[in-house]
Amino acid sequence: MKKYLLLLTIMMLCSHVAGQANYTINEAWHFYRGKTLKPKNNNQTINIPHTWNKLDVMDDTPGYYRGAGWYWRNIFIGKEGENKRIYINFEGANQALELYINNKFVGKHIGGYTYCSFDITPYVKIDQKNRFTIKVDNSNNIDIPPLSADFTFFGGIYGNVSLLFKSPIHIFQKDYASSGIYIYTPKVSEKVAEVTSRIIVSNTTHAPRKITIVQRIISPQGIVITSHSYNTTLSLSKEQTVDYKTLEIQNPELWSPDSPALYTLETTLMDPQSKDTLDRVNEEFGLRWFSFDANKGFYLNGKHIKLIGTGRHQCRIGEGNALSDEQQIEDVLLLKKMGANFLRISHYPQNPYILRMCDKLGIISMIEIPIVNSITESKAFESNSINMAKEMVKQNFNHPSLVAWGYMNEILLQPQYKSGTKAYRNYCESIKHLASHIESIIRELDPYRYTIMSCHGSIKTYQEAGLLEIPRLIGWNLYQGWYDGRFQDFDTFINTFHKQYPTIPFLITEYGADADIRLHSFKPERFDYTNEYANLYHEYYLQSIVNHPFVSGAVIWNLCDFYSETRGGAVPHINCKGIIGFNREKKDTYLLYQANLLKTPYIAIGNGYWKKRSGMEDGNGTCSQPVNIYSNLPQVEVIHNEVSLGMYPVTHGIATVNIPFTSGDNSIRAIAHYTGGKVEDTYKCNFDLVPLILKQRSFTELNVMLGSNRYFEDKSSNICWIPEQAYSPGSWGYIGGEALRIKTSYGSLPASQDNILNTNQDPIFQTQRIGIKNFKADVPDGEYAIYLYWADLLSENNRNKVIYNLGNDPLKQDTEQSDFSVSINGLQILNNFNFAKQIGTKTAIIKKTYITVDQGQGLNIQFASKEKACLNAIRIVKLN
Repeated sequence: MKKYLLLLTIMMLCSHVAGQANYTINEAWHFYRGKTLKPKNNNQTINIPHTWNKLDVMDDTPGYYRGAGWYWRNIFIGKEGENKRIYINFEGANQALELYINNKFVGKHIGGYTYCSFDITPYVKIDQKNRFTIKVDNSNNIDIPPLSADFTFFGGIYGNVSLLFKSPIHIFQKDYASSGIYIYTPKVSEKVAEVTSRIIVSNTTHAPRKITIVQRIISPQGIVITSHSYNTTLSLSKEQTVDYKTLEIQNPELWSPDSPALYTLETTLMDPQSKDTLDRVNEEFGLRWFSFDANKGFYLNGKHIKLIGTGRHQCRIGEGNALSDEQQIEDVLLLKKMGANFLRISHYPQNPYILRMCDKLGIISMIEIPIVNSITESKAFESNSINMAKEMVKQNFNHPSLVAWGYMNEILLQPQYKSGTKAYRNYCESIKHLASHIESIIRELDPYRYTIMSCHGSIKTYQEAGLLEIPRLIGWNLYQGWYDGRFQDFDTFINTFHKQYPTIPFLITEYGADADIRLHSFKPERFDYTNEYANLYHEYYLQSIVNHPFVSGAVIWNLCDFYSETRGGAVPHINCKGIIGFNREKKDTYLLYQANLLKTPYIAIGNGYWKKRSGMEDGNGTCSQPVNIYSNLPQVEVIHNEVSLGMYPVTHGIATVNIPFTSGDNSIRAIAHYTGGKVEDTYKCNFDLVPLILKQRSFTELNVMLGSNRYFEDKSSNICWIPEQAYSPGSWGYIGGEALRIKTSYGSLPASQDNILNTNQDPIFQTQRIGIKNFKADVPDGEYAIYLYWADLLSENNRNKVIYNLGNDPLKQDTEQSDFSVSINGLQILNNFNFAKQIGTKTAIIKKTYITVDQGQGLNIQFASKEKACLNAIRIVKLN
């Protein structure tokens, strides 16, 4: 895979820029975080890509730094800059950038996700060091979208910075930081394709100049198949747009997911007398035609394709959004390996490698600007939004993978005014005006592609605002069965919309369920963050999407887990809806789509990342737990610890097998045969078997989460926590009380959404048994360490209210944590213990004590309270 990445990287680096010197200047910048530049105060040396938020977005202090940061360094510009126009290009700086060179202000760019370019020729000195100073500011600004969103607004220069040297007469790259060349394919069929282009040429000399423009089209095999030259005269000191002659390609190779054929348009500016090359730019393009049908879905080159893919945020654990080129490429490769054919580049334009990879790998795509949740009713907000739309279209115009431009996401999710009021109606009119303005701009710039607006799941809201008939496509972000309702409500929604708007094509632009790779349950339920619930969710949605032809396509939310600083949940500050984990672990949901989308023989064993398992013995020296085998073949053989368990049929890509896990190391092999060969996968884990009768087998430890049906793998400690059970003689369990259910507008949740302070193992503390009387374990005699776990889950100020929970924030419950006492085998350990008052809310508390068990008495942990005692988790470890 690394060789493949390297090869693709080299190919891409060579495909775009030709005929001019260019290089990155990413290394050895000085950095200072603060409103005013203070070079001598605590500055550090960093490399770009860089963000100043990669650590504070994950700490326990609410919020993260949103303000200014300064970058500066001396850059030597040698003879390569002599008699040249010199540009500096930024691939991403969030969100307002100011550039100074040699203490002179050069320019400013607004917007954190589109590229920008500055002509710095008048400011630099040739054959000398030049002082470059850059101010970047990610402060909240009501005139710059996004105003809010379910992702983190990392500050910094997170994209490459480079210098580009051009001759005085050159293809102009300051037209919204585009390449200066716009390729149109107005007519494409299997027999012939027409290719035309618009070129912006800059003459920075002080006299009119005659030039020759030569264009060659190079086939995917590298053969020149057609060319044309054109003479023109450029006016002095200005830019000039040239609409170039239409070129024809006979019997074209069409671009598609199965055969992403890419042509190259080579554009050369020449001096007609000396024949010297003044400038040259190569732009890749593809030949295809496409359409969306409101009843039948998406068609590419006359063939129906169901679009199935994901959204993507550009961030990784510990690095924020400051990713290397290789990391950007890896994500698109993971999407292709899944069998997907679609990518929603959300909710903002991203690294240029993303769309280049989509072009090369055959992944159809859409891209959007970050107008999310709400707008500001100001001329400045409208102007910035329009500018972003122009940048998005012009910078990405030539990508054949792109089929739609997006410009608003869930724009009525967080309105500025109460619904039904005059202010709200006026606000909706302002949104409609802005949407119509952006729509007209995009259609003027690109009459061939579609436009799309993504809406949260309320037809009436967008209908009354008059937004549903503005774009050419509608996207619906739907989460029935996660945020509320049942899976079946998804079918009800899409059928209702199609019935009400039978002529509007639509996609599902978001759907998903949070899953922490550490959490599992064999009794999964909504909002438990387990992989098993996410599996059920995606299994249902996938079949429904496939079975409804009027659904043009669907976007899983999301490719990978991503930062969202305001969120709580099983992994605070992270949205866990990715089908790939934050460290690029493949969740079962990823395997599900591989089994349903891949065309080559495939097999994989589910929960491959669950390496430390545990469970109760079933009386036969084993513990039976279901394991999913994913395959696109009709049946699989499963072998456990070298013993065949038989053949199992595969339905919708899944065969579920009950595995009789034994104590210690376990191995599973799954094999599926096809004509001419076989595919197989292997899974290994270590299993802690908890004895059914604790005194009959060797007992070592017991790790239980109270009030929970979940298993939790603490990977840092190599411990697997198991669900609670009621006590029975000879075994272990609780006596009395009830599992805490967090009440919400949609019923109740199985676990708290709170960010628990002073721990990274939040799920251990997010469930609780209240009113518990005893916890008993009939362990054999010996020395034991007992760990008791608590966290306050009920206090009023402990509620993490997040708009994206869509009504699943906790309602008011009993908020006073009562005092209680704890005794073990008659020895009082804690007296009048009130952890909320004595230690604090939102805080992980672990009380450890030692106890000697003798005379066969086992362990009896007693809780005494006038009201209700509670316990979140318990760990019992036999020392000898």
